[in-house]
Amino acid sequence: MKKYYTRSDLAIESLVHATKDKDYKHHEKKDGNVSIETFEILQTSELYPHEVGQYVEISFPDYEEMSTISQHFERQLTSFIKSKTNKIDPLLLFVGLGNDTLTSDAIGPRTIKYLRSTHHYPLDERHQNQYYDCMCIAPGVMAHTGMETADIVHCLVQEFHPDVIIAIDALCAQSYEKICHVIQMNNVGIYPGSGIGNHRKSISESSMGVPVIAIGVPTVIHVSSLVSDVYNLLEGYFKESLDPSSALKVGKRKRYEGRLNEVQRRLILGEIGQLDELKRIQLLNEVLNPIENQFVMSDKQIDFDIEMLSKLLSSSINHLRY
Repeated sequence: MKKYYTRSDLAIESLVHATKDKDYKHHEKKDGNVSIETFEILQTSELYPHEVGQYVEISFPDYEEMSTISQHFERQLTSFIKSKTNKIDPLLLFVGLGNDTLTSDAIGPRTIKYLRSTHHYPLDERHQNQYYDCMCIAPGVMAHTGMETADIVHCLVQEFHPDVIIAIDALCAQSYEKICHVIQMNNVGIYPGSGIGNHRKSISESSMGVPVIAIGVPTVIHVSSLVSDVYNLLEGYFKESLDPSSALKVGKRKRYEGRLNEVQRRLILGEIGQLDELKRIQLLNEVLNPIENQFVMSDKQIDFDIEMLSKLLSSSINHLRY
């Protein structure tokens, strides 16, 4: 089987086969049920798709702690902005990437819809309220415009000379539990559509000539990753089924975490069940890609999730003050 990295835009998933303190540094803190993880990628590698830079992931199990999620998002985004420019009142260009007519790809345009653009405000009004100087655009996708999104953004950069570009886009996850439950930020930039194999020109400091901050939310998963995840659940399920104490558990359960031994895996799950997660995903991709059955899927409540998250992101950004 071919060697390649996992199909995920999330650092927490892509770096699972990398070496800590050699390839990356990691720091995690908790605030209730909200987890804030920082990954400092030290070097590029064929094991993961990420560039050298800082990635922050805010993970949450549900939307009950919206205020906590929003506070940490504001804090991290402010930190990224201040690290990219020395100006007190920088010009920020917000770019909502994606297709507004496709719900799973609409997080960027929907967030832009609710953002407060302030570039046209009188200067004294902006300064009185300490609003950031913000410009917003949702450039659409190549299928609708016939143009590379990066080329459109580059034209805006040449015309308005923003100090920082902040791109918002949908991402691809490897685990279904991450779908719409993680907000990732980085100071590197983004390749629109890369998570589902539609490689477009990058929106990064090297291509745009100005610093880029990328904000993303995982909204889709490859079918190969989902099937592999089901194998993990089956293994945990069978392991718990073999434990008599599990019969006492009733009601809703958390994710099955048990693991079978080698003999049990061979007897119950067969040869495929014995493969580790990376090899299993590789095998599934090699089987599905040639027959064009490598589907990309989203959650059944994706409409609700996108509405909640776009409003969370936009209200947090609108709350920022310099």
